[in-house]
Amino acid sequence: MQPAIQQVIRALAEDGRAGALGIAEHAVNAYLEGATSAGDRALSLDILARDLASLRGIAPHLAGFIGRVEAYVAGLDRADFARAA
Repeated sequence: MQPAIQQVIRALAEDGRAGALGIAEHAVNAYLEGATSAGDRALSLDILARDLASLRGIAPHLAGFIGRVEAYVAGLDRADFARAA
């Protein structure tokens, strides 16, 4: 069983290695690969945004890293809406 995406993001943030953000972006993309329809992808993005917000509340010391991941997710969200229009 794979760890939940928020656990992966937290582990990467706490590790603090160079390239951690790129790995987090790859993890987000892998998480979203399972969403095959536009509706599933939108729901997955909403769940991911909620999980990241929750993680920010649980681990406020990681807010900077989490914010960068949230910005990446928000960019994916906007790109999907632009394609759908």
